[in-house]
Amino acid sequence: MADLHLHNELRQNTDRVSVLTQYGPITGGRAANGAAVFLEVPYALPPRRFADPEPLPAEYRYGNKEFISEASYAVQPTNDGQADGTRSEDKVGFGEPTENTLFLNIVAPPAFPSQKGFPVKVYIHGGYLQFGSPHSLMSQAQYVAAERSEVWVNIAYRLSAFGFLASDQPQLDGNYGFKDQWLALQWIKANIEAFGGDPDNIQIQGLSAGAHSVHQLLHHASCLPEGKKAPFQSAVLQSNAILADPRTPAELRLQFQALCKALKLDPDSPDILATLRDPAKVPWHEITRVIETDVLETKYQVFRGCLSSDWIITSPGPMARQRTGEFSRKLKQAGVRSIVIGEVSEEWFIYSLTHPISSARDLLPSLLTLFNAPLIHNVLQCFKNLPENASIEEVKKYYGEVLSAAQVYIPARLLHRDLCAAEFPVFRYRIEWAPEQLRQNGYVSHASDRAIWTLRIPSMTADQAQLARSWLETFYSAVDGLQTQEVIKDSNTVLKLTRDREIKWAKDNAFDAVMDKFEEL
Repeated sequence: MADLHLHNELRQNTDRVSVLTQYGPITGGRAANGAAVFLEVPYALPPRRFADPEPLPAEYRYGNKEFISEASYAVQPTNDGQADGTRSEDKVGFGEPTENTLFLNIVAPPAFPSQKGFPVKVYIHGGYLQFGSPHSLMSQAQYVAAERSEVWVNIAYRLSAFGFLASDQPQLDGNYGFKDQWLALQWIKANIEAFGGDPDNIQIQGLSAGAHSVHQLLHHASCLPEGKKAPFQSAVLQSNAILADPRTPAELRLQFQALCKALKLDPDSPDILATLRDPAKVPWHEITRVIETDVLETKYQVFRGCLSSDWIITSPGPMARQRTGEFSRKLKQAGVRSIVIGEVSEEWFIYSLTHPISSARDLLPSLLTLFNAPLIHNVLQCFKNLPENASIEEVKKYYGEVLSAAQVYIPARLLHRDLCAAEFPVFRYRIEWAPEQLRQNGYVSHASDRAIWTLRIPSMTADQAQLARSWLETFYSAVDGLQTQEVIKDSNTVLKLTRDREIKWAKDNAFDAVMDKFEEL
């Protein structure tokens, strides 16, 4: 039962539930606990490769089928070090890889359709923007939807090169994965009422790369024209945030050229984009093959967002707008009411597995896949130097500590500080306990808290599940309190789930020295 997917539950239960959407009727099933489930509901047309997503036209119809299967997931490389030891189906589901991955998984409480108007939680999965799926076992929401009477929606989006290839010459604006997510949110805002959700009570959440995505979506929302509202009202960033402005399309041209050359294509050919976009000429598996087999150099294997004016304001850049308070002011105008940022206590362990590290010489090339050299130089100065005789285990831990600081701890605190300074409703949390049987190597590390957030009862003991319920109740009560200004804390106070299983507000001095040094630099 602990590893039973929604896919299996729906096949074992013959109950069906139908809703009427603006695109015609749609049929889903019921999980074992009665939650109404609709898997792989399209929110956009099948995407053209390396192009912006297109919304469903008014005449589109879902057709006569049951949406009860984990049939597909986004094409992606397989060199996912963080998922070593995880069963493939628990990471991406039971389907097959496809470029047509713009769909949603929707879970409503058992009381639907007799009751409606439930709060809506939208989840964006992690995976470094290179890997993952909304079908992952620990993101399936039937338990939390049923117990907390919430509608949950998991977004699928394009990954790796398919979601984030960018260049100035030729022009590829990039950010396709983020644009997928934004279009999904617009679909949710327009359609979730049919599934029992309240379109005026939508919260977006993301883990890891999903939290990075939430931060991107917030910046995009802060750039909306006067009078236009965001398709969500609050946001939760779990274990990630943006540290610095993304690279520009001009900076990413070298990565584009390297990918073309790895595919034995001429990046300067006048028809290079037409060739790359043609699946008959360049099958998707050729693109993933050159990434996962190191035909493409290590420093070019990670594809991420870019600083493109069709997505956000580029001058001043997003981090400058965040520091000055313009970001916060514009979010309020867009109808975003609160933001929560958080972390677990030992993020470093999973981050230490991100890339193969065989010696200290591998550290800098791996870090440069994500950040520019001056920024990494500053981050490294916040840590003691590795001793020359450091063991490989010490090198890996050092790498995990540096990378988790750059990906989680530093940007989370910077965002918290900037929002507090602008008097935007915000708080930060820190989780120091997770179910012991779900910890990897015993650490409360990156993503080990997922069972708490999804209240995955079969994966926890009774007392663990009760603690998870208490955490969720306290957490969401605090989020509600932000609306009335009741729990706005200073930037050094956090909501903690402690190692001793206590839930309390407390001072957090972890990383004070690192933050002082980083801000000085």
